[in-house]
Amino acid sequence: MLTRLEIRSFALIEHAVFCPKEGLNVISGETGAGKSLLIDAIGLIFGQKASKNLIRNDSDSAYVEAVFDCDDTVMKRLIPLMEEYGIPVDEGNIIISRTFREEGKSIARINGTSVVLSRLKDISRELIDIHGQNDNSRIFDTSVHIEMLDRFGGTKILSLKEDYRSKLKEYKDLTASYKELSEIARDSSSADYLKFAVEQIEGASLRPGEDEELTVRKKELAESFRNRSLINDSEDLLSGQDPAGLTVSGKISEALRIIKKLSEKDESFTEYYKRLESLSFDLDSFTSDYLKKIGDYSYNEDEERRVTDRLGKIYELESKYGKTIDDVIGFGEKAKAELLKISNASVEIVRIKKQLASVKTDLLQLAEDLSELRKRQAEVLSSMITEELKELEMPSSSFYVKFDTRPKDRYFNINGIDDVTFMFSANPGQPPMDLSSVASGGEASRIMLAIKKILSSSDMMPTLIFDEIDTGVSGKASLSIARKLKAIAREHQVLLVSHTAQLAAASDSNFLIRKQTDGERTFTEIIPLNDDERINEVARLLSGKEDKESTELASKMIGELRT
Repeated sequence: MLTRLEIRSFALIEHAVFCPKEGLNVISGETGAGKSLLIDAIGLIFGQKASKNLIRNDSDSAYVEAVFDCDDTVMKRLIPLMEEYGIPVDEGNIIISRTFREEGKSIARINGTSVVLSRLKDISRELIDIHGQNDNSRIFDTSVHIEMLDRFGGTKILSLKEDYRSKLKEYKDLTASYKELSEIARDSSSADYLKFAVEQIEGASLRPGEDEELTVRKKELAESFRNRSLINDSEDLLSGQDPAGLTVSGKISEALRIIKKLSEKDESFTEYYKRLESLSFDLDSFTSDYLKKIGDYSYNEDEERRVTDRLGKIYELESKYGKTIDDVIGFGEKAKAELLKISNASVEIVRIKKQLASVKTDLLQLAEDLSELRKRQAEVLSSMITEELKELEMPSSSFYVKFDTRPKDRYFNINGIDDVTFMFSANPGQPPMDLSSVASGGEASRIMLAIKKILSSSDMMPTLIFDEIDTGVSGKASLSIARKLKAIAREHQVLLVSHTAQLAAASDSNFLIRKQTDGERTFTEIIPLNDDERINEVARLLSGKEDKESTELASKMIGELRT
């Protein structure tokens, strides 16, 4: 509920703090004292447009702050919204403020966090319901009528609606699955592509890391090819023959033969003969070992061709199905799973179609049961509200609940197959019209009050505000309005701006709005009244005076209406 409202530099109000209590709070005052300013200030908290004309003349800005103490039921509705909007949650306390300046700038905050007006409205509409001669209460919003009827219906309707919503979710999930499978079954080109991909990947028999191994081997084979060329050159030099048919070894042997002849003639050549003979032995041994070595050194051209071809195949698959062999293998596994899904789609479609038909039958039955139960509760609600209207001096009026079955293209929604509209007829024979079309402010106020009275126990709105709903109402009707407001105030905090004695007498708390002047400036105050002051204010509202007769009558009326 609203526990504190602070107003600064707002029209005639320089600074005022209003602290309403639980139950029925009545605000009264002389005509022109500024009672409507209080509602205008609360309207800013509700997200209404701020006008620079409401800024007090001696200030360049105006400020309104409201503090709400919310129970668990209210917070359960608000916490998801607040978390979505990034607004801190403070254990049931919600503080809303608006500041607006002459240049037209307006700043709204919730629990210290700046918010745009649309979000302010989303939060405040769960805290306050304002109704006055020119306000649009939630009761006159067709979109919430079905919710109000269901809450009036109580556990039976709410439980059945929960069952319906659970079945609706199942129906929607199956519908989504059926649509997805139908699209899969229709997409034969996708199946052809996946099948081709699986055949290519599985045909390649890829191993994780195979491309890295092959790359290393290809480098080794390339190096072997380069070494083979050098080996061939060295072999040619060692064992190749010159034009005369001599090898290196043959040339040395011929040189030995010649030097031997020289040494036989001249002993000084003997040393050279021996040295060359030793070199010849070493050369023969080296050549024999070397030729054996290069004979074992092989370069396999076929292997290099196979490695190159294999790498080419791997690169081709990686260019199509992934950056690595692991990606390609993974793509193949997914493609097989998708192919299996496609191949099973036709069978699964038949199964889901049967299940969908069964669930739709159950859903329709629940929707029809819900609709039938609503219609029975609507008759009770219509009768009760019509009786309330009679007590509010509207004896010829009638209240109806209109049901429209939703069109086939949007048959099922979260509330079932019904569209519900509250209807009103002022006189017998007059065609009923929806509440938003009620022209008379007095009629609208009393209709709203009658509905609030009946729905008060099921309405979750914590604070209800009524702005002069007693305008143009007779004394007898005022008594009835007072009693109904008392009944509503047992379930909600009620704030009422009134000029009627009966309503002021019925209150749990009274506040006086008073205008004063110091000769230069004018001020509006909001003053809580004690018991004696309350009697005097009711007397003033009764007769315009506070004489003995009026105060005695006021005291008697307060006693009667407070029992």
